[in-house]
This record gives sequence, C-alpha cells and structure tokens, in this order.
Amino acid sequence: MRSKLLFGRLRAALAVMALSMAANAQDYPTRPVKIIISSAPGGQPDIAFRVLAQQFSVQFGNPFFTENIPGANGAAALNALLKMPPDGYTLFYGNAGTWAINTALDPKLPYDAQKDFAPIGLIGESTGLFLAVAASIPAHTLQELVALVKAKPGVYSYASSGFGSIHHLIMEDFKASLGLNILHVPYKGSGQAIPALVSGQVSMGLASLGAVSPYVKDGRIRLLGVSTKKRSSMAPNVPPMADAGIPGFDHTTPLGLLARAGTARAVIDKLSAALAKAVANPEVVARFAAIGLEPATDTTPDALAETIRQDRIKYTRVVKLSGVHAE
Repeated sequence: MRSKLLFGRLRAALAVMALSMAANAQDYPTRPVKIIISSAPGGQPDIAFRVLAQQFSVQFGNPFFTENIPGANGAAALNALLKMPPDGYTLFYGNAGTWAINTALDPKLPYDAQKDFAPIGLIGESTGLFLAVAASIPAHTLQELVALVKAKPGVYSYASSGFGSIHHLIMEDFKASLGLNILHVPYKGSGQAIPALVSGQVSMGLASLGAVSPYVKDGRIRLLGVSTKKRSSMAPNVPPMADAGIPGFDHTTPLGLLARAGTARAVIDKLSAALAKAVANPEVVARFAAIGLEPATDTTPDALAETIRQDRIKYTRVVKLSGVHAE
C-alpha cells in the first residue's frame, strides 16, 4: 500500500514537472539567450551567427547574443555548453570539426555530438573552401601546383586555422590522395592563417571566398581550386580540387545550430522555425553571400542530424587515410 502511495506521488510530481516544462517552453524565451561560437571573432562563422542572433532578437523580441570561446577545435566551447542546463538559453555553433573531426581524432573525448547535443538546424553551407597560393608560388593551375610539390617534397607549406580544423583535414585528404609532402603550419584561427598566406610566410592554404577575395583582387594570392565537387557560382572560373586527379573529392562546410541534449522539443521546434524564417530573409541571404555562405534550404533538426551522421563517416575515413592523430 505504502509503495503504491509513493508511486502515485512520484507520478503526480512528474506530471507537474512535465506541465511546468511545457509551460516554460511555450513562453520561451523569457530572458537573454547566448550562442557560443567556437571560433575567433571575424571569421565566417562568427559573422554568420552574429547576423543570426540579430534576426532571432527581432523575431522573439528578446536578446540573443554571441560569445566567442575558441580553442581545441571547438572542444573548449562544447565543454562550456555541457556545463549549462538543457533549457535552450545556451546554444552552440557547430561544424564538421566539432561534431565529426574531433571524435575521429580522439574517440576518448568526454562528449559525443550525437548523444550530448540536440540538433536545431542547419544555418547554411560554405560555397566551398578555396585552395589559395601566395603570389610568389610559381603555379597557376592545380596540376602545376601538384608537379611543383612533387618536384620539391617538404619544401612547401600550408596554413590551417588549427590542428584538427576543417582546413587541416581537407588539406590532409588532398595530400594523402595525391601522395604529396607539404608541411602543415597550424595557426589560431583564420584570422592568423590568412595574413600568413598573404604575406608569403606559408605557400598555400584553404579559406572561404569572402575571407580572401580582397587579396585575390589585388594579386597577393591566387585561387587554384575549390573543395566542392562542383564549381562555386561565386567563383565559376575556379575548378574543383578533384581536377588535380582525385575523383570524388568533395568537402562542403555546413554550419549548424545545436542545444544541449534534453532541451524541450517545443523549444527546439521554436528555434528551428525561427531559423528557417531568418535564412530566408533577403537581407540575410545578401549578408551570407558576402561571406561565401549559402543559406540552408532544409533547416530542420532531422536534416542537421543526418549531416552530422554523414560527416562522422567521412572524417573517420579521412583521419585513417591521412594518418593524423590527436596532439
């Protein structure tokens, strides 16, 4: 009898809790919402999510703001998110680095992107990362660059935005696929890597079009290839890196919005709907285009979950092929 009474009280308490959570989700948000960005200020993700935060602030009539926590290829930011309650008031910018590459490099990480985080939706996809060379490098095509590197193995270098970054893994896939020996020089974000490339401190590197277009225009760097299987509509004269002799070479760079696992589904759905409205806004489309980002056409949580699954398969393969290990 006593156990039945306790069970009844527990069930009643859970029902009250569920009703309370539903009411809170219906009223969401009632206070400022933070979006953690795992990269340094000034890069494509930082700009994109500041635009998104502005749109959310207008739609919800409630402040949304961003906080940059760079370091450890997004792991520092993810750890910060894990310390927050799953209430939808702390969100996170994710990419292949945080939801696939980190795990491929180090299976012992204290988080699992598929279990510990709730997908909200895709923001957009980069129009491809572009393989750029410094003006001093005597190569004007992918084929010339490959021949140059093969003639002088270990002489040339490439910049990345950090060990384990998307820039690093794509270049390692490129190298391994063609048997190239190019020295990796990791920097703390694109804000450091691009100036090193422009000044000629390194021979080459991958970057978004928006980040390097001013230097292409003034002749300080040249674009030889794009990481996607198709040419970018924003730079149709630049061939896919697959043209260097790597059939099937294709690396897109999607950006996604995540919350803590356990966040109420009603909150997730509210945010996903707001995201769909934001990326369809002509002003946002124009601002995204300026930084080389194509808005997502499917912003649902399921679309992001599938992207995460596919990226984990892809970068597990790349890590094995390239032989890169966690530092």
